[in-house]
Amino acid sequence: MKASKHTTPAAAQESNSMIDAALKVEGARVTLPVSAAITKDAFTPEFIRTARDNFNNFHFQMGGDHALYYAMHIAEFMPSTEAAPNAIYKPLDRNIKPEIRYVKQATSQGDLTLEEYMNHPLYRAQAMVMVHKGKVVYESYPGMRPTDRHLTASTGKISLGAVLMQMIAQGKLDLQKPIIDYVPELKGTAWDEVTVGSVANMTTGLDNEETIEAILQPDSPVTRFLASISGSPRASTGEVEDWIDVARDQKKLPSGENQGEVMRYASLNTTVLTKMIENIENKPFAEVFEERIWSKLHARRSIVYNLAPNGTALPVGFAAVMPEDYARFGVMFTPSWNAVSSERIIDEDLMKILYDNVDKERYAKGGKLQTSINDFNDAASGNALQFDYIWDDGAIAKSGNLCQMIYIDPKRDFVSVFFSTTPFVDGYGEFKAGAYQRAVAKMLNGE
Repeated sequence: MKASKHTTPAAAQESNSMIDAALKVEGARVTLPVSAAITKDAFTPEFIRTARDNFNNFHFQMGGDHALYYAMHIAEFMPSTEAAPNAIYKPLDRNIKPEIRYVKQATSQGDLTLEEYMNHPLYRAQAMVMVHKGKVVYESYPGMRPTDRHLTASTGKISLGAVLMQMIAQGKLDLQKPIIDYVPELKGTAWDEVTVGSVANMTTGLDNEETIEAILQPDSPVTRFLASISGSPRASTGEVEDWIDVARDQKKLPSGENQGEVMRYASLNTTVLTKMIENIENKPFAEVFEERIWSKLHARRSIVYNLAPNGTALPVGFAAVMPEDYARFGVMFTPSWNAVSSERIIDEDLMKILYDNVDKERYAKGGKLQTSINDFNDAASGNALQFDYIWDDGAIAKSGNLCQMIYIDPKRDFVSVFFSTTPFVDGYGEFKAGAYQRAVAKMLNGE
């Protein structure tokens, strides 16, 4: 593992040693194919009992056999709540286009067709759904059943982003105000002068950027936060912390970087925003999301949000949803919204709020620009309001840990959802689902 610029060689060596130890724990490494999540034959009572005994955030991060089970059954390991869909379920029409299977993209394994990518053991794909003009045009489920829920990981942040867009439009929050005006629990800390806009757009100037190195470092600010929300003990103390206390302990970047200058992705920001929404609305986040969005959706199942030990909902990344239902949510951003929703929720005015928050300069200085090139074979132009990738043509996307992706392309009337359980160790970690999603969107648009 390569040390980040804030990691000393000694700390990197210690981190590598802890990763080596973590990979020796039963269930930490990949031995099962993703198809095991369909047959479930390997998920014996003894397997599940061992997975439960070993459950913690860092073990999950290893992406091994236990992670395959956690990603499909996270509500068994963390308290949870639900946002219910519309009472009327409406199946999506199908217009399957076989040619999509043969779309090729460059990977480390050569130029692979989508069909080859979805079934390659390196990528551990579990599901992909594509919807064009309100109809399913491609679906593949090599590692789960269509009606199963899967962990959204950080793609779940856009459910909070959609609520943010609404509340901005309604004047319920001001992006220019300090975050402590809405989350007084953070007063008297490094957050005092940080604006809501800086939190929403990942430009706080605080030293908690979420990189692969930080995720795999057992006691980094990132891992410490993820442990706190999952009820796992902090690596260096063995104690379970409240995420608010972790947030209060954040520091400014040693460089003195000002807020707003550089996009530095940090999941803690999303949970601070969740607390802000709960404080403003005086309701749990899942109830807010249900009332505003999911109850309008003709989905088959509820979306499940896990809860931190203190009861805060976790759209930050601990949520679970059916792939097709998640694609329905994405279709709410497109001209075909009436194929999935009882009313239009995400309109042009809300999309303008999103696009107006893009700042190409701050994005060019951050790490997500290169990630967009790696993941999509096509550089994005910016980020905003919890969306990692926004292109000049209006397409938007959000990725998630262990390689999840939701891609929404309003102008091309296209949405795609991809779920997997892919580690970032043992030679895994390449992620090209987004490249296929964007290429298919362009192909179906005649480009």
